[in-house]
Amino acid sequence: MAESFPELHTNVSGKIRNTKLPKAKSLWPLFETLSNSIHAIQDKGLSTGKISINVIRQGNEELLAECEKVDIYPIKDIEIIDNGIGLNLDNFNSFLTAESDHKIERGAKGIGRFVCLKAFKSLSFKSSYLNEETKTNQIREFIFKPQDKGIFQHTVIDSSSKKTGTSVILNSFITEYQETCPKSLYDIGEKIIDHFLVYYLNKKAPSIDIIEKINGFKIDLNSIFNTSFKAAIKGSKFNLYGDEFNIHLLRLYDVKKGHRIHYCGHDRVVREEKLVKYIPDLGNSIMEEAGAYFTYQVYVTSKFLDENVDNERTSFDFPDTPEGSELQNLVNDPPNLDRIRQKVIQSLESVLEVYLNNVREDKYTKYSDHIISDAPQYKTLLKYKPDVVRNMSPNLSGNRLNIELFKVQSDLEIEVKELGEKVLNQNFVTDSDEYKKLYDEFIEKFNDIGKASLAKYIVHRKSVIELLDKFLGVDDQTEYYTEETIHKIFFPLKSNSDEITFEQQNLWLIDERLSYHSYLASDKSFKEVKVLPGLDSLDRPDLLIFNESFAFVNDTAPHNSFVIVEFKRPERHDYNTRNKKKNPIDQVTSYISTIRDNKATDRRGKIIQIDKDRTPFYAYIICDFNNSLLEILDERNYTQTPDGLGYFYFHSKYNAYIEVISYVKLLKDAKARNRLLFDKLGLPSH
Repeated sequence: MAESFPELHTNVSGKIRNTKLPKAKSLWPLFETLSNSIHAIQDKGLSTGKISINVIRQGNEELLAECEKVDIYPIKDIEIIDNGIGLNLDNFNSFLTAESDHKIERGAKGIGRFVCLKAFKSLSFKSSYLNEETKTNQIREFIFKPQDKGIFQHTVIDSSSKKTGTSVILNSFITEYQETCPKSLYDIGEKIIDHFLVYYLNKKAPSIDIIEKINGFKIDLNSIFNTSFKAAIKGSKFNLYGDEFNIHLLRLYDVKKGHRIHYCGHDRVVREEKLVKYIPDLGNSIMEEAGAYFTYQVYVTSKFLDENVDNERTSFDFPDTPEGSELQNLVNDPPNLDRIRQKVIQSLESVLEVYLNNVREDKYTKYSDHIISDAPQYKTLLKYKPDVVRNMSPNLSGNRLNIELFKVQSDLEIEVKELGEKVLNQNFVTDSDEYKKLYDEFIEKFNDIGKASLAKYIVHRKSVIELLDKFLGVDDQTEYYTEETIHKIFFPLKSNSDEITFEQQNLWLIDERLSYHSYLASDKSFKEVKVLPGLDSLDRPDLLIFNESFAFVNDTAPHNSFVIVEFKRPERHDYNTRNKKKNPIDQVTSYISTIRDNKATDRRGKIIQIDKDRTPFYAYIICDFNNSLLEILDERNYTQTPDGLGYFYFHSKYNAYIEVISYVKLLKDAKARNRLLFDKLGLPSH
């Protein structure tokens, strides 16, 4: 017999369009349908409720049946069959009412079927139920589609069977959701247990099977729960927003999930987050004494969360964080997920205190040893930031560890600067106890930061020396680096001192005094050098340094000077006197001659007349020695240095002191000058 029924009073396509379902939530339609089945079983009062989930794959059934592994193919349809109360008149009227409050006490939002149509093209229903008026069983069938008023091909017939229950087929997965849906039955089963875990914890979950329709392969979710999921090993509670929050802490012997926090509403997971983001010392997994690995799964439940689930049950009706950071620590701050998370993490820190303390102490010892032996510039952190070091991410080493230590050191330096501002701008009497306390604290930290900065610079010097050592092929390298590569260690190419910070240049490798100059041009032609206006020469010294105040001699000396540095490729052998570019001695003297014949300006643009008799020039030629170069030096009457690793000459006509230094001598002298610093810091100097 046909049954009359009211029309669905909503624009179905508009309702679906306004329903939110993120692409990553592709299993939410299955969860919504399962939730309805669980409610139907509860309404029937069954203690032996049963749900079967049939998975239908994309592709030809005959070909799929011959495949050894069918779970590599995407899912096309999903059928959910339960033995619940069925779609009787009350339930069907609720179905026809958008956002029905029929099951509002269970957290139902009345939009689950619209969520299903976000990811599937249609839903097919076949339901057997008892008609309470006629006391006879009936079977209702219809198709729900995102068109017109939604209900198509609706029929109701009498049935001789006394069994009740519903079959729902989610037809034709929409591609964008199909692509994010897990294919493996086991993966789907795990996600179902995750989502409905509170039911399992409270022993309210019915028997649920997932079945591969093409070959009948079946997975029992109760078995998965009993083997992979364990009962809550620990529980905890806290109060917030006037409600009690319960924490269920489980071990999961399947490490691919990682540690996670699951926020639940009405016995279902609504949102989840990676726990390691907030307690990094948990790592990716934990190994038991027996050698098995597990992860912690945290489930948070409360009446407050139940009451604040959004319509689609994919999030909550409160923000992740408060609008203003100043609200975060207030007792009466507006509801937000960040505040709930803080309380959850505090509770977990307490529950896992023994384990976390052991992990952090082991980590602190490891990081302390690294700081003391390899990164002394961060020693102040062991004094002022030990807790921060203890809470750094685990398993850091090498550069990754140094980067994290640098971040903490930067924060400490900012704190000291802010403390200095507070001390210097105090309005109260300077001999008060409060001021003295602040002043003493500032001075102590300021001095320690200064020591740390010095240590950082010394470590930087050691690293530069080691890098140059490597680039010169000293460390058993089979191939030497280019002149440009070597040049960059001392000073960036194509730049001048107005563009480069003090920390970016390493002229101290040659001579400490070179670091303090008025102007420096690196690999720029004379025409581009701003202190030599009107000079059109395209000659390009490697480094040209101009000093307004000559730092190499006493104050009675001339007040300007020039320094030229020329690098030659390591292991170069083609030096000769016929070509200036292949004769570094003549090359440098030609540069000096060019400068002497022109005018210079200071940093204010004021012209400085070069006194050819008094303006000194200094030149450093840095190269590897070989027979051809030694012949040139001998011809030019250069004098060998006492260590035999360099040569020097005073060019009286040009008032120029020229020094030819081998890379071996450069490295040896740099190491010698810095050895005391390295030793004081406990760094190896070799």
